[in-house]
Amino acid sequence: MESPDDPGDRPAWAPPSEQHREQRSTVWITVIVFALFMALMLVAAVLVAGGLKESKAGAVQTRQPTVSPSSTAVTSVTPPTSQADVPTRKYETAANPLVAPGVTMPKVTCELPKLRGTKEQLEAFYRALIPCLERAWHPALTQVGEPRIPVSVNADDVGNTACGPPPPPGEASGFYCSDGTTIFVPLPRQLEDGGPYLLDQLFLLAHEYGHHVQEQSGILSKHDVLYGEAGGDQPKVLELSRRLELQADCFSAMFLANAAGRGSIGAGMISQLKQSTFEDSDTHGSAKSAALWQKRGLTAKDTSACNTFAAPANEVS
Repeated sequence: MESPDDPGDRPAWAPPSEQHREQRSTVWITVIVFALFMALMLVAAVLVAGGLKESKAGAVQTRQPTVSPSSTAVTSVTPPTSQADVPTRKYETAANPLVAPGVTMPKVTCELPKLRGTKEQLEAFYRALIPCLERAWHPALTQVGEPRIPVSVNADDVGNTACGPPPPPGEASGFYCSDGTTIFVPLPRQLEDGGPYLLDQLFLLAHEYGHHVQEQSGILSKHDVLYGEAGGDQPKVLELSRRLELQADCFSAMFLANAAGRGSIGAGMISQLKQSTFEDSDTHGSAKSAALWQKRGLTAKDTSACNTFAAPANEVS
């Protein structure tokens, strides 16, 4: 992308004879005009090359969501336009600045429509909830210089995603794909057992958005590296999965604690959440661990309360 160097060498010029004095003036004018033209062309070439370099750098740093035509796209606040001001992710888990002491979440007010059972009504609910999640998490991400990446929500019953086939309905009501930064909440899964239910939807979407927070901060990418380094060692792989999922649980509870009692999320939601029961899971944690990290999220003073990757193994069993 760099312009070829122009050494500026010119052939030596000898003064003309006396009888060609008039022609010499014409030659001088031609040389000067040509030199000016070449200088302008060189400047233009440098500017074009610089523009291409910045454009390619911007394409790498700004990740846009991949959304199918039928999905619901919910875009976050527009990232900074100056490339010098665009934050970069810190690829760490336990040492990630997002979960360092002192990183706080503001109180937020969520005004949400009534939760209904059609795809259009469910999508309207998500469209209102995602910006509220952003208002809670963006200040924390900005505080530690992490980027803010747009996220999309897809309520279709998809058979495949950019991350591969979805998990079975019995294992997950929703799931997050970092390739395309999309939260999938298939409608049939939300209508099981007579749903959708408000608390379930709030906790589910806040949990999946917690995975998006992990993606924005670099926690998820570092987790994937550690997963690869585990080399198929099942105990290590499962422990990494539990640390990731329990942190998303903690993030979800922390959000609800800062949103409850305002707008459409009543204070009674916290009491209901505390009464929730859990099932043991090799990938998402035991009932005891799930209850522990939910409690820590609900009582958290800052995001360090959710640093599952720094916790001892018996707390992420």
